[in-house]
Amino acid sequence: MPLISVITTCRNAQNCIKKTIESVLAQDCRDFEYIVMDGASTDDTVAVARSYEDAFAAAGIDYKVFSQADHGIYEGMNNAVRHALGQYVNFMNADDCLYTSRTLTDVAAVISETEDASGDGCVFYGDCAAVEFGQTYRFIKDISVMEQKMPFSHQSVFASRKLLEKFPFDESYRIGADYDFLLNAFQSGTAFHDLGVRVCKVTLDGLSSVNILNTFVETAAIQRKHGIDLYPGDAYDKKIRSLKIKQFVMDRFPRWVIMLIRKLQRIHRGQNEHC
Repeated sequence: MPLISVITTCRNAQNCIKKTIESVLAQDCRDFEYIVMDGASTDDTVAVARSYEDAFAAAGIDYKVFSQADHGIYEGMNNAVRHALGQYVNFMNADDCLYTSRTLTDVAAVISETEDASGDGCVFYGDCAAVEFGQTYRFIKDISVMEQKMPFSHQSVFASRKLLEKFPFDESYRIGADYDFLLNAFQSGTAFHDLGVRVCKVTLDGLSSVNILNTFVETAAIQRKHGIDLYPGDAYDKKIRSLKIKQFVMDRFPRWVIMLIRKLQRIHRGQNEHC
């Protein structure tokens, strides 16, 4: 029974999954397994993933590749958890990677040293470097904002498999089921621990990073489900109007304008450009 299960859920990721797989293969830790859960890709994703089977076997790492149709990434993540044996589970998306070859060694050391008083286990979270428009910066990590927004990168999370089985991802969400899971765990009294480890480097070109309007709508719906109402009265409508303008800019303006806007936003938030 490994301490950690690293899971990559993907579909039609033949052009980017190598980077993710190779970052896992490079780990000097051996107390983990790696699962690639493919969503019935129509390209060569499965062939690429299976081409690494001999390399993982030679390294002594348990490596499994599955492919089955699903209705979205969160169904794929739930499917993968059913195959996982690790005590803690990390989801590393295709095109993202573990930060260094020592990442899992450092994470395993912290998990092993942290006493777990709960039968359901804990949630550990670490640091994340985000890459956007060719610039690398520190992803915000702040557990105190849990009820306002996603408090850290979900790729930096190592969640107890028991918790993932107790609170499976809500497959009705397209963008924020990982945030919904964290709120479920948080409001149930689960202990959250900062690893103090740089876990991953992620590429911010996914659905939630480019569709700010739909991300807000779904996030607000998740918060209301958990009894959190940050936009009472007409505040919600005002926020929607503001985001529609921002979404228009993201969709229509030249790339350099968007890059400048995002850079100014990062400066305002106090995020370092070189993480």
